[in-house]
Amino acid sequence: MKKWRCKVCGYIHEGDAPPEACPLCGVGPEEFVPYEEAATAPGAKPKRWKCTVCDYIHEGDGPPEVCPICGVGPEMFVLLEDTIRRLSANSVLASTDGTSRAALDKISYGLYVVASVKDGKLNGQISNTVFQLTDPPLRIAVCLNKNNLTHEFISESGCFAISVLGQDQFDMVRNFGYKSGRLIDKFAEVSYVLGQNGCPILCDCMAYLEAHVLPDKILDVGTHRLFVAEITGGMVVADQTPLTYEYFRANKKKM
Repeated sequence: MKKWRCKVCGYIHEGDAPPEACPLCGVGPEEFVPYEEAATAPGAKPKRWKCTVCDYIHEGDGPPEVCPICGVGPEMFVLLEDTIRRLSANSVLASTDGTSRAALDKISYGLYVVASVKDGKLNGQISNTVFQLTDPPLRIAVCLNKNNLTHEFISESGCFAISVLGQDQFDMVRNFGYKSGRLIDKFAEVSYVLGQNGCPILCDCMAYLEAHVLPDKILDVGTHRLFVAEITGGMVVADQTPLTYEYFRANKKKM
């Protein structure tokens, strides 16, 4: 059976002819080319790989060596178009998945360094799920993958610090997002100070927050755990433009 690839979104269709409409982006059959010609077709999109842990989307011939958001390896990535094709057996489900995924991508996320301490050791990671809950009292929530070392540190210590990154701090995303703290000391070559709760704060962050977890407000959400915490301190350090997930994805290849 022939394979056809959508030039607009990269969706792959199997059949004697292209589909009447792409189930992902909605374009017509004229935007499909034979799969073997897709790589050289004018306007063709690169392959898209989805991290099965944090939903990060990578574009390229193959998955990245390390997810820049949650730090997992290439084995945790799947070809997004293959996933969509498997869902296409149920057209309603495929349509819903494509629409909701696209809608979620429009939600604004920041990129932050979430750091904690355990037995005198420091660790931090990049996270885009940090958000305010109430005011007053000043409470925030952080959602972390259960397999991450920072999750382990926060679970043990009950405290963490958030360093808010500016747009020029792509190097911090690479430092804290590309490898696990089980393999390297992420703070070895980074300037930081210890907050009042003992957690590290980046010296050149644009703002920071310190927080203590509320033990009765920790929620298991499957692969991740949501920590609700009380703000105990914080400050705006520099007047910068915050680094957002959208800005990072759009400019990471230029940096």
